[in-house]
Amino acid sequence: MLTENLKTENLKSHVQNLIPEIRNPLRIYDCGVADYRQILERQQRLCEDRYHDKIPDTILIAEHPPVITLGSRRNANKLLTASDDLAQKHIDVVDIRRGGGATAHNPGQLVFYPILNLQKFSLSVSEYIRELETIGIELLEQLGVHSQRRDDLPGLWVNGKKIASIGVRISRFVTLHGMAINIQNDLSIFDHIVPCGLEGVKMTSVLNETGMQNSISRVKGLLIQSLFRHFSSKNGSNLTDTTNHEPRKLPVWLRRPLPAGSIYNHTDKTLNSLGLETICMHANCPNKGECWGRGTATVLILGNICTRNCGFCSVAKGKPLPTDPTEPQRIAQMVKQMNLKYLVITSVNRDDLPDGGAVHFSNCVNTVRQLCPDTKFEILTPDFRHCQTEAIEILNSALPFVFAHNVETVSSLYPVARRGGDYQLSLNLLKTAKQKYPGIQTKSSIMLGLGETDDEIEQVLKDLRNTGCDRITIGQYLKPSKDSLDVVEYVRPEKFSYWQQKAIQLGFSWVISEPFARSSYFAEKSYI
Repeated sequence: MLTENLKTENLKSHVQNLIPEIRNPLRIYDCGVADYRQILERQQRLCEDRYHDKIPDTILIAEHPPVITLGSRRNANKLLTASDDLAQKHIDVVDIRRGGGATAHNPGQLVFYPILNLQKFSLSVSEYIRELETIGIELLEQLGVHSQRRDDLPGLWVNGKKIASIGVRISRFVTLHGMAINIQNDLSIFDHIVPCGLEGVKMTSVLNETGMQNSISRVKGLLIQSLFRHFSSKNGSNLTDTTNHEPRKLPVWLRRPLPAGSIYNHTDKTLNSLGLETICMHANCPNKGECWGRGTATVLILGNICTRNCGFCSVAKGKPLPTDPTEPQRIAQMVKQMNLKYLVITSVNRDDLPDGGAVHFSNCVNTVRQLCPDTKFEILTPDFRHCQTEAIEILNSALPFVFAHNVETVSSLYPVARRGGDYQLSLNLLKTAKQKYPGIQTKSSIMLGLGETDDEIEQVLKDLRNTGCDRITIGQYLKPSKDSLDVVEYVRPEKFSYWQQKAIQLGFSWVISEPFARSSYFAEKSYI
């Protein structure tokens, strides 16, 4: 599975550069606010490519500038305003070959266009339309609106008012056009038509029904999750290579010797005697032998149970235990016994705590500092989803430190790889930390090999630099448990060298880019 965020102006180049090999069963493109005619042209090209199996099943998501579209059912194309008057109002009119009659699109309305081979899904046309309706029903329920089907007409209704419209065309078993859902668009555009040719029909929206504005990016995220559930699970996909379901052997550059040595054993004994958790163990980090052999480890605080269920991670998920007040002192003892000069502290997500665990982070740093004043710190935090500003303020008492938060992957893969996370929220945390404490170094990390594209990787690097992020690690995703996402690609070492140079060119002052790179890998090095 793969999604890509596309700006309207470069949509064409991205679509034309799709690789012909179909590794991933579903791709979703977020086209932003895009001209309807341009998206129509893209659909037509994608439909042809899909028919010839040059691309996988694909879905475009868009908002449109004001436009009225006319369907193939001519008696249902009823305009109530003359074309010249519509042009003066900057409302485009487009005659297209989809089912149904006249409808309208404008910003605040979310439209998605599946380009799917229905033979692969074993769906009839009516079953496909019901599938679209189900997706709309699920999305609207999450936004607080209970909608219904009507047996005689495609689309969704709320108390007799229409909230979502469907118009599709099937060409050689490949679908075009799709579904439009009114989120918070200006409904007056429908005054210029008889919607779908249905006299007396009134239109409504989520905003009309709930009185609440919604973040369109959040709504898109919910929609993407639903699209993946409906149109990727039927293909049995889970970020796997569809041409080969056999376990993939590790390439030679990803093989590590078994951990051993006196320093490794001392690290292991110290951590066990103090009852401390490490991300090295719970994430099945491939660098544990090397790092413990150097006498370093990344401490995992706030328990070993996470409140989220990220697809790439092997940390246990569930209801965490209360915060342990003895943990800061035990960490301080570890630092003293191991004579650590640099300590990385990370945690599970604790969405159950009002401060997301920020006070505990601060207590751990300050307690260690009391016993070992020369120790330097790096904190690798969760996204503090509900309390970013407050958490950053709380951490003021623990300065100085390197502030790290991992975006982990490209934005399009968040619905499958980082459920519960939000790409923009993660960027906002790094930006807020940098603005609040301009003297600190900020840091992030990304994994390769989950199905991302080069353009998406470069965009993540640019997005991070735009937050002021100073440090970056780029490493190979390795499946840490049987229930984790599968590896899509083992990226060659020379490609990591390329990304290292690209990150330096973009202005990162500290870069580690290699297959085994992880967020805390050689974190103690002041310069890379």
